[in-house]
Amino acid sequence: MEKQEKQAIEILHMMCGNNGCVISDSGGKDSSVLKHIALKVKNRYGLEYKIRHNHTTVDAPETVYFIRREKEKYEAMGVPYEIFYPAQSMWQLIVSHGTPPTRIMRYCCKDLKENTGLGEKLVTGVRKAESRNRKENQGIVTITNPKKKLVSEIEENENFQLTNKGGVVVLNLDNSETRRIVENCYRTQKTLINPLIDWDDDFLYWYIRKENIELNPLYGCGWGRVGCIGCPLAGKHRWREFERYPKYRDAYIRAFEKMIDERKRRGLKTMEMWSTGKKVFKWWMEDENLDGQLAFDLDGNIYEEYT
Repeated sequence: MEKQEKQAIEILHMMCGNNGCVISDSGGKDSSVLKHIALKVKNRYGLEYKIRHNHTTVDAPETVYFIRREKEKYEAMGVPYEIFYPAQSMWQLIVSHGTPPTRIMRYCCKDLKENTGLGEKLVTGVRKAESRNRKENQGIVTITNPKKKLVSEIEENENFQLTNKGGVVVLNLDNSETRRIVENCYRTQKTLINPLIDWDDDFLYWYIRKENIELNPLYGCGWGRVGCIGCPLAGKHRWREFERYPKYRDAYIRAFEKMIDERKRRGLKTMEMWSTGKKVFKWWMEDENLDGQLAFDLDGNIYEEYT
């Protein structure tokens, strides 16, 4: 048994014990490895656990079908598998929040992925290696001259850091270097367990091949990431996603149209470039327009200097 696999098995056995836990399944490669290891712990030590997938309503069709097959496969082996459906779809959230989801306005993660499992032991596939990859790509955005109000609102937030010159660096910390094997989330009262935290990409893919672990078919199509279609954290990969799934693009545009109407109904200020759903979509997709994409306060209002 490889050292990394042995450590992951020991972590699950020690931290979950006889009290059980929940394995988080996003449909990505890390989740597939995590489920494979959890099954080994179940067969060896009698670990009691269930698997949960949070359906985001903007998952790729391949991911949806893959999750359904995984549910059937694991339930046939005696592992409970639940698919959680949110109260509102992404399209409804865009309207109710009055803004598109952005790197800083990540209400979609909170409302679609993080609103289950209060007080549970949640096992995730978080890895530090993913942190390095994301930081080097789309994981960091810098605002060189932020408005003072923006700085005061976010300076205590762990997703941001201030530069020596007064700028703000926006960090994607889903898989931060500061993540640990076991963490406590005071907001959700969850205990987060990350058995794969120190696995690098090379070992992960080697292990997948060695153990013949089935992955989401999108990886076989050359995709390096599997997530929500149109996620702002995916950077330029979003263009490829919308080329493959034009109906998702059209759904976003329709949601943006309704969002504009809702902002007018609430009396919220709307940028001139937001006159139509298509223009909002174009603005939302433009990587060079990052300052504009980040110029919202916590109530969804647009800062004056960016309008």
